[in-house]
Amino acid sequence: MSRLVFMSKGLQWIVASYIMLVGLLILFKNHGDVVLWFNARHTPLLDTFFKYTTYLGDGLLLGIVALIVLFRNYYSFFVLIIAIALQTAFVHLFKQWLAAGEPRPKTFFADRIGELNFVEGVNVSAYNSFPSGHTASAFVLATFLILITPNKALKVVILIVAILVGISRVYLLQHFLIDIYIGSVFGMLSVFLAWWYMLRYQGKIGLERGLLKK
Repeated sequence: MSRLVFMSKGLQWIVASYIMLVGLLILFKNHGDVVLWFNARHTPLLDTFFKYTTYLGDGLLLGIVALIVLFRNYYSFFVLIIAIALQTAFVHLFKQWLAAGEPRPKTFFADRIGELNFVEGVNVSAYNSFPSGHTASAFVLATFLILITPNKALKVVILIVAILVGISRVYLLQHFLIDIYIGSVFGMLSVFLAWWYMLRYQGKIGLERGLLKK
């Protein structure tokens, strides 16, 4: 199980297309346009869907998955732990230093806040928008699961779920498109760097097992 299966060429093409197309959308759209577009399409069904989908980007879920992996395979566990550490460092560096205090949609659109639709029960933050930590976490988990999952169709489903987590952050007025875009890039990059670093230990005696595999 320590051999992580990298993305197929088809999935690599999908990821590359995502990075390129969303990047172009950011370049040609005004800051906040995508937030307003999603916000204008609120429905009770979408409110409920995105309210709970966003929880898939919680760090708690990453911790639970890491614990499960620890019981199964040390090698994969170390890949995930290193990726989580890198993602946390990337996000913290920008949120607390390079982009500290960056206004979120709630603050950015303060002059028209009465026109915005807020989902009931969701606590919307005001600052430290860049990048999206939830999206970064979701893409760390998704990229890692893609590496350990041999089923190509399941890989695509996992990627779509991660993208939906990112969309949920925009829909819920927590982030802008660029926040979730960079968050997703940080998430994927963190796993790729961890995967690359751990290649030198692939096949090492002891890393093939986990706490439940002696």
